Amino acid sequence: MDIGSLFLLLALLVLAGLFVARPLIVESEAALDPALADLQAEHQRVLDALLELDGDWDLGKVPEEIYRPQRQQLLAEGAAALRAIERLPLEEAAPASAEADELEAMIAAYKQTQRKQGKRK
Repeated sequence: MDIGSLFLLLALLVLAGLFVARPLIVESEAALDPALADLQAEHQRVLDALLELDGDWDLGKVPEEIYRPQRQQLLAEGAAALRAIERLPLEEAAPASAEADELEAMIAAYKQTQRKQGKRK
């Protein structure tokens, strides 16, 4: 192996190491509130359970007298989790960048033109 190959191998190893270590080095952009994380995990659990229940229903594994009440219970649990997520206080957001403000203005203008076009029809 010549010296150029060694430097190339070393550079690749350093890049791979940085890629692997990046989550440990860089702090997450928005630290997740533990209560929010718990509620999101609960909501995802309910969605997974609903998918599994519906799949079993489609395959004929679950009788209707079990399927309907269990599905209603899971839907209620999911709705409760979403309501709890919405009730959590929002943390102070970082000041929006100029690009974000410009984008918001463009979206508002687009919605306004859509409303005007909808009234004309």
